[in-house]
This record gives sequence, C-alpha cells and structure tokens, in this order.
Amino acid sequence: MRTASKRRNASPAADPAPGKGRDEVIRADDPLYVIFEQHLYNFQDSDQDRKTFICNIIHEYLTHLRRMNIVVPKSLEQPIVEELYTQVNTMLVKKIYGCLTVGEYRNKLATPVKRRAQDRYQRLAAVAAPNSQKTGTK
Repeated sequence: MRTASKRRNASPAADPAPGKGRDEVIRADDPLYVIFEQHLYNFQDSDQDRKTFICNIIHEYLTHLRRMNIVVPKSLEQPIVEELYTQVNTMLVKKIYGCLTVGEYRNKLATPVKRRAQDRYQRLAAVAAPNSQKTGTK
C-alpha cells in the first residue's frame, strides 16, 4: 500500500495544453478539485453552512484515497484534514468570488462547464470502483 501525507500536484515543468492555463490542467487531474466541483455544481441544501460543505468534500476525498489503497497514517490525519480544509476553502472563495451565494454562482454557470465537471467526476468514480472491488471495500 502507498502512504500519502499530502496531496500530490502536477509537475511544475508540465506545459499546459494549448488554450488552457496551468491551473486548468492541474485541476482536471486533481481528485480533490474534481470532488470539489461536483459538490459545488450540484449544491442542493441552501441551509448547509460553509464548514459542513467543506467537510463533506474532505470526507469524500479521504474515502476516495482509501478506495485507491492510499493510506493516511492516523498520526498525520488531523494535520492533513486541516490542510485540506484550508485548500478547499481557498478553492471555494476563488470559485464563487463575486457571487453572494453558491446558488447564485451555479445559476451563472454555462451548461458545458457543468457537464465537463460531471464527466470528470464520473471518470474519477470509475477509476476508484475497480480498486474497491479488488479489495472488497466500498
């Protein structure tokens, strides 16, 4: 089994694809960002506060890591969760900057952006599913 103490980012030397910025290239392959987008674009509970929203993303991300047989040592779990919280909060602020609510942001999104995020999420789930079946986990 592999051990993860921090999320891995794409190599800084990687050149972005034509017409895409470096952030878009890195984010498309980043499971945390893919899960974040899925939650953001499919936000349903208007009574949910920011902390709960972020914690749900972190929980799903850690579940994804376990499905991929990536072990987070118990001694490092709390600092990793704190770092992930900071990262997801930063992503959220950057994504919805200029919008008063998540609902307002979602209403401004173009359908292709939502569809692309959904496709990435489905690919991510498909990658994790075979590993879950091999190990007998869900």
